[in-house]
Amino acid sequence: MERAEGTNRTLMQVLTYAGALPFLAGASCHITGYGDVNAANLTCYWAFTILMFMAGTLWGIQVVAPQKVSPNLLIASNVVVLGTCAALWFVPFNEAALLFAIGFGVLLWLDRRAMEAGATDMAYGTMRARVSAIVIACLVLIAVVPMGTIG
Repeated sequence: MERAEGTNRTLMQVLTYAGALPFLAGASCHITGYGDVNAANLTCYWAFTILMFMAGTLWGIQVVAPQKVSPNLLIASNVVVLGTCAALWFVPFNEAALLFAIGFGVLLWLDRRAMEAGATDMAYGTMRARVSAIVIACLVLIAVVPMGTIG
């Protein structure tokens, strides 16, 4: 059983860090103007997808450890997903990237609350903080640096 748990943790970490690669590619393409692709659009759609996954993890934590965490995790994660969905519809992608960065920050804060309550462990919290820092930095770059600045 211990081996399976270690394998699952490794897989979770690999998939989590791999999920950050499109953000790095999007930010790189955006600031270099590579391929004449509007990387902000693609990165925001990827951000929305990942935000939905992250909100789902908070739901999972609520289901598995309801006595440890507040139901506010469910409400707040839904607010983030719905708010960023609205950003995709109504806000230009460069500005939406900043809203996504804020959304990732809020989900990280909620994950920290779950960790402090003992619903997740320190290793998970550390991984989430590292990946969130990468993602937020990429989204902020897309939001504030004009496309093709370095290209």
